[in-house]
Amino acid sequence: MTWSSIRFRIVAAFLAAITAMALALGFLMVQYDGVAASIELVTTGWFPLAQRVDAMENAQGVVDTDVQRLLRGDRRPITGPGSATQTASTRLREAISDARALATEMRALAVDPEDVAAASQALARLDQIETLFDPWQADALAFEARSVASDPNAAASLERFSDESRRLGEEIGLLSRLVEGRIQLLTDAAEHKRAQAKSVALGLAGVAVALSVVLVGAVLYALHPIRRLTSEVQRVAGGEYSRRLAFRGANEVAVFAREFDRMTEALQARDRRLVDRAEQLDRLSRYLGSVLDSLEDGLFVVENGVVTLTNPAAASQWAVKPAEPPPALVRDWLETSGVYEHRADGAEFEVRSMAFGDAGTIVVTVDVTEQRRALEQLARSERLALVGQMLAQITHEVRNPLNALSLNAEMLSEEVGRLDPDHRTDAWPLLETVSGEIERLTAVTAHYLQLARRPKARLAPERLGDLVSDVVRLVHAELEQAGVALEVTIEPLPVQRVDGNQLRQALLNVLRNAVEAHARHLRLEVSATAGEVHIALTDDGPGMTAGEIERAFDPFFSTKATGTGLGLAITRQILEDHEGTVRVLSEPGHGTTFVLVLPFRPSESASLSPSAG
Repeated sequence: MTWSSIRFRIVAAFLAAITAMALALGFLMVQYDGVAASIELVTTGWFPLAQRVDAMENAQGVVDTDVQRLLRGDRRPITGPGSATQTASTRLREAISDARALATEMRALAVDPEDVAAASQALARLDQIETLFDPWQADALAFEARSVASDPNAAASLERFSDESRRLGEEIGLLSRLVEGRIQLLTDAAEHKRAQAKSVALGLAGVAVALSVVLVGAVLYALHPIRRLTSEVQRVAGGEYSRRLAFRGANEVAVFAREFDRMTEALQARDRRLVDRAEQLDRLSRYLGSVLDSLEDGLFVVENGVVTLTNPAAASQWAVKPAEPPPALVRDWLETSGVYEHRADGAEFEVRSMAFGDAGTIVVTVDVTEQRRALEQLARSERLALVGQMLAQITHEVRNPLNALSLNAEMLSEEVGRLDPDHRTDAWPLLETVSGEIERLTAVTAHYLQLARRPKARLAPERLGDLVSDVVRLVHAELEQAGVALEVTIEPLPVQRVDGNQLRQALLNVLRNAVEAHARHLRLEVSATAGEVHIALTDDGPGMTAGEIERAFDPFFSTKATGTGLGLAITRQILEDHEGTVRVLSEPGHGTTFVLVLPFRPSESASLSPSAG
């Protein structure tokens, strides 16, 4: 294969482009390895160290606050071994120890001299903090003991403690700034490497494109004689066999021209065989027709305003007939592509039209109902995942203050109880209100975490009758208290493979949703149809509008004043994890029916004896 060879030029073009792209990819991998190393050092070393430094600052602040409270003579929630000063100073010592372990590990694992130096600086700061900690803790505990004992010399040690606390705080602050600065430096370095890798990769990609363009141009120039060859081929196609091509050279075009000359000499002999070939083509045409007839997708051709070809699927779906003008609905598609047409029965079709000949159009209609439903289910899952991540973060941030509020409310109750043991003041109703609201918020955050941390379905053999009976027994007291009557009908079914815990949760959600909708009579039915198991709950509540049905499973949508709007969203996700769904039948004023639809999935490893429920 020489330079004059067209194959050589094409191969060279591809090799040059591939080489440039490989260089770009290799450079990107090297750079991103560096980025990953920097990020790992931040996330596993410096960021945990920053958390320990924050813990030091918080613990010192608690001790300083407690000392100031002692100085003012304020009442303290706890004294003695469990006091705030002793507890916080112990936490500070633990934070120093943890920080030292992290800094020591970072220095041992670091490769970059700057990282080693930074870890060494952090250890030096920790040494200074540790040196200052012991006298600071001793003075704090001594001041606390003297203050509790009402020692008149207690205030004398306060000035020394304040000076030690100031120096300790300064050292912790210096360590904090060192850690934060190192985190920022490593983050900036990682971003710089990423930007540099992107620039170099783009440059190499541009070189690859340029090389490809140049070599493709050379290939096109080499293929220029094909025009003449094409003209001669057209002459032969018209029945003129007398002329011959006279190309010289060793490239593929010249070789092809000589072979073409030999081919034209054989055409006359081959003409005699065309009749046989025509018969073969006729058989092929019949074969292609049977293929079109077996297609589930609709396909028809319109030429000059008349249907010239259609398959049975198109005739059934759109009432198109050969040799007749297409229906009005079909005529609207002849100039468009990728249009979704919604049928009255809920089916959705993707319609594609393509030009055919001078005045013809090929129209293909594909039933995309299941595809669209799958995409909608995926979108809902992604939204729920995003909502779950957001709720997990929000709940984490809210629960810590709630715990602190609950603890302080209990401490305040103890203090008020000492001052007012007979509960004669208005402070007690206020405290009960605060505690109640804290418990309510804690319950709401627990509900949020249920959505954020819901595990994947783990299928195991379950008797649906027993499962439903368990749920009925669980809510029996609630229903009696609410004055709700429940009628249960369970059809005997084989053992099914389901996630029992999650399915119980889904059924509890719809039961409680019906009770909260002020229903007075419920009917729960378990049955099976072809390939499906139905758990249907019908209530005599106020019913739902079409808009409420459409939004019923959206996260945070609720028509109840106290609802979180997550119960039905969790229920549908549980059913979709089981490859099932939830159907809603309702009209305003005529009650509502929720149907939990599961695939009929008998257990192969468990007994298939019917469940009596």
